[in-house]
Amino acid sequence: MKALYVEDNPTDADLLARTFARELPDARLELAASLAEGVEKLAGGELPDVVLADLRLPDGSGLELLNWVRERSLPVAFVLLTGSGDQNAAVAALKGGADDYLVKESGSLRRLSSTLNAALARARQERLSRHRPVRVLYAEHHRFDIELTRRHLATTAPHLRLEVVDGAAAVLERLAGPEGAGRYDVLLLDYQLAGMDALDLTKLLRQERGLDLPIVLITGQGSEEVAAQALRLGVSEYLVKHAGYLHELPVVVDKVFRQAELARERIALRDAVDKLRLHAAVVDSTHDGVVITDLDANIVSVNRAFSAVTGYSQEEVIGQNPRFLQSGRHDRGFYQAMWAELSEAGHWQGELWNRRKCGELYPEWLTLSAVCDENGARTHYVGVFTDLSKLKSTEERLAHLAHHDPLTGLPNRLLVISRLEHAVEVAQRKGQRLAVLFLDLDRFKTVNDSLGHSVGDELLREVAGRLRCRLREEDTLGRLGGDEFMVLLEDLEVPEDAAVVANDLIGVLAEPFALSSGPEVFIHASVGISLYPDDGDDHLALVRNADAAMYRAKSQGRNTYGFYTEDLTRSASRRLELETRLRRALANGEFVLYYQPVKAVADGRLLGAEALVRWLPPGEPMVSPADFIPIAEETGLIVPLGEWVLRTACAQLREWLDAGYPAGSVAVNLSVEQIRRSDMETLLRDVLAETALPAHRLELEITESSLMEHGDQAETLLSALKALGVGLAIDDFGTGYSSLAYLKRFSIDKLKIDRSFVKDLADDRNDLAIAAAIVAVARALDISVQAEGVETEAQLGLLHELGCGVFQGYLCSPPLPADAFRERFLAPGRT
Repeated sequence: MKALYVEDNPTDADLLARTFARELPDARLELAASLAEGVEKLAGGELPDVVLADLRLPDGSGLELLNWVRERSLPVAFVLLTGSGDQNAAVAALKGGADDYLVKESGSLRRLSSTLNAALARARQERLSRHRPVRVLYAEHHRFDIELTRRHLATTAPHLRLEVVDGAAAVLERLAGPEGAGRYDVLLLDYQLAGMDALDLTKLLRQERGLDLPIVLITGQGSEEVAAQALRLGVSEYLVKHAGYLHELPVVVDKVFRQAELARERIALRDAVDKLRLHAAVVDSTHDGVVITDLDANIVSVNRAFSAVTGYSQEEVIGQNPRFLQSGRHDRGFYQAMWAELSEAGHWQGELWNRRKCGELYPEWLTLSAVCDENGARTHYVGVFTDLSKLKSTEERLAHLAHHDPLTGLPNRLLVISRLEHAVEVAQRKGQRLAVLFLDLDRFKTVNDSLGHSVGDELLREVAGRLRCRLREEDTLGRLGGDEFMVLLEDLEVPEDAAVVANDLIGVLAEPFALSSGPEVFIHASVGISLYPDDGDDHLALVRNADAAMYRAKSQGRNTYGFYTEDLTRSASRRLELETRLRRALANGEFVLYYQPVKAVADGRLLGAEALVRWLPPGEPMVSPADFIPIAEETGLIVPLGEWVLRTACAQLREWLDAGYPAGSVAVNLSVEQIRRSDMETLLRDVLAETALPAHRLELEITESSLMEHGDQAETLLSALKALGVGLAIDDFGTGYSSLAYLKRFSIDKLKIDRSFVKDLADDRNDLAIAAAIVAVARALDISVQAEGVETEAQLGLLHELGCGVFQGYLCSPPLPADAFRERFLAPGRT
């Protein structure tokens, strides 16, 4: 074997040369460092058996050299090599006439020998198939396209003999009569034809005339709808008029021609089996498996291919029913339909799955035929099958290459953008948010330049693995190319959630990477975020704006994230900072409880206090509960914080009671997350036991929205808590659902009139009416009523007139630390 390798990279050339010498010691390898040098060697000297060309050359590309070789019909095999494993280039090369391709990595180069031998065999078969002219009836009305196609085929595929007509009527005329279709091997149709378009013409030829001539459709309208209609109507293949479609045309025409020949050969084989019966059917030289059974479906003979495919020898299967090969993938109805058609029509064909002796499942294309004697009586059944494993494996590999990055295994740009486009449609239909995160590694080029591309490739794989582990199963992570990645987050609740993910992705890259091919590597990333629908209503705008946000993040110091909108970046940063501080505060004990007194409206007698949590960072101002409570709810920190509040409040009340103070009871708020927890009952039981606090001294406050949001779950929990003896109050009554049904459904002891109704009680008749109604309902149901936010004597007087029994608010006192509350309200002589 003689080979020519066109490669400008000395390292890659040396690597393949050493692999060549090791794998093919008897072969000769000649090197060329550029496209021009490769053309010179092919034009001026002895032709090699195979040409290997790198995808990227200093003065062109391997695809250009492929076109040059095919245009001159040089009798050489052609293999494309690429360092990136670019699936688009691989597909383009195969469509343009390459016999195979290789990825320049150690795993792929180990297959060098088998790849070259397969390419040589494929090239020889291609040349043999081109000895026979292929007669093509070409319908096209555009003179420029006709001449362009003629000239191209004359140089690249002279075995394709064109007869040109300008419209559908001429095609029908040429194909008319019993001999019409027999004059041509392939029908080549432009989509736009005079009289009718190619789809209508195909429908007429297939459905009305029953013509089985292979049809190739050429269209300038590259829509999926046109392609789908064409394939449904019986078009064998179609081509879109893009810039390089003429290079694909000979391959496509040859493919459909060979497929038609193969179909005719299968029909001929079936006819031969019918005529020659038993011994003529078994052709040991065929690569297809053959099995012959009697009329009771007992095997009487198999060929060598049958044994090679299934793993069973002839001795093992004689006398058995072929059902022992069944895979279990097809139900009983499938086989019943197959035998019914075989019995009725005398033949059946289709794809099915069987099982090899080793247990492996494999797909096959099976043709079953009945064999008859001279009198037409059936004597045997013959099955001819082709193992489709390699074909399907190749199809799956090409499909994966078309949609995934070969280096990291992540979805590539094509697949990620397709998913984003679909996600935008779903979000638009359902009124949801989504986020696009554009991630770029900082100073990755330095790694490639200093440590080499192999280290860079390994680093990219490790980065992809870390990023994938951080994301949810439903999130999409893809590699767009180079060191750029994209993340798609669907069904986003708030923009800050995207910032949390971006911050986490940056964080997972903080640890050094210990690579097998080099030293420890430190890498950081910048992330840009765009939101739907805020920053764009289509996928292109979202990608563009996320990219712009990423570059702004780089300009602001790298190793950070940024939203497309500056305000969102600042807001998310503040939220993340507050969340981090909140976690630290919980661990460092920066929270304290303040107590606001609860008094009787009639005489001002102290009844107890409500425990309110406050955050006092050392050396800093107090953080408002309105700022940190929502974040604690979102992050789940409210659960340990709520448990601390419950323990501390119960312990404090126990301390006051032990000191002889008339402290009454203490009220503690329950959060939504605490209601959702299944162990709240156990926690409360433990706290009451640890602090020795009588249960009736504790009152738990729940908001209306929490009750309604977790109806059944809340009812079960409140019933259990009530059974322990604690009091239950509805907080902020009147601001939520205000359903009278749940007052009956839940065991409620107290209603708290929200401060929004108390504020204007003396001036707003509506607020006064609402407060009166709440008091009346509570009195009828024997439920206590407490007013919040009482600040004036006028408000207190009206509440007294309405019959409200309990109040709290600044009229009495703002919330106070425990010591101040004790000194003011519990010390002897205080009220």
